[in-house]
Amino acid sequence: MRPVLQSRSPVVSLLASLLLIACAPEEDDDVALRGVLITGGNSSGGTVFNTHALDDQVFSELEPLGQPHIGPGLDSVSLAGNIEVLQVAEEAGELVGYDWLGLKYSGEALLGSQWIISFQSGLLEIPMVLHHIVDDGAAPHYQFYHHDNAVKKPNCPEGQDGPGHARVLSGLSVDEDNGEVSEVPGLLYLACDTGATGKAADLGYYDWARSQGDLELFEIAIRVLRADYCYDGDSHTKPGVELVLEDRWGIHGASPEHADNPVEAVWARAACSATARAGSPTSTA
Repeated sequence: MRPVLQSRSPVVSLLASLLLIACAPEEDDDVALRGVLITGGNSSGGTVFNTHALDDQVFSELEPLGQPHIGPGLDSVSLAGNIEVLQVAEEAGELVGYDWLGLKYSGEALLGSQWIISFQSGLLEIPMVLHHIVDDGAAPHYQFYHHDNAVKKPNCPEGQDGPGHARVLSGLSVDEDNGEVSEVPGLLYLACDTGATGKAADLGYYDWARSQGDLELFEIAIRVLRADYCYDGDSHTKPGVELVLEDRWGIHGASPEHADNPVEAVWARAACSATARAGSPTSTA
């Protein structure tokens, strides 16, 4: 398969070389990759998959509302005026809820809604509240908060650009042991912009993968951001390391100022690395 993503380091000196199959992607005529982008984002290159948590309960995925569950589950959602929501879904990137009459609620109608999340098969319940929505024309991002010893805390931690927000993804699960992304109908994923999964979505690769019917394209983007060269779930970078991405789909425009930067790796169903990203190549997320 032709490589679909290429990553460059914006620094000239790199700390180490990886013991992977050597390649010279800049000389490969088959690597017609377009578009360059500094990843930026709220965590400036964080290596963890996600940063969403309630108190000390770290979680990303929610089973459908009211369904039996072993892991974290959504037990109830109540809107202002004590309106009970019976179904929650993601539609075209937007979080929506439906009441027992089938009426649809979205956007500002969801502000102030209380969500009861249960853990340990229902033995522990923690409420969270939808506090803020950022909708700048792209997919909406949501800020939930909870109370920890009477202190109001956001579910997504603050990043370099301010309070963290989550994008709602649906129908997928991320295995944080090996990095695989799989299709799971009905599952909601709260992807903070301070984690690699949310960052990959914000860069456009979630929507592209959905349009192509291939979640592995989204998985590849997450691995690129985490420098998961070995495709085993281990990260070989650290927060704060800048990265330039190029892809052959034209999702991002070219940045001529980075044309002379060294090519770190080309990525498809596996990574071919020319140089290691700045940061310890033996470190993990």
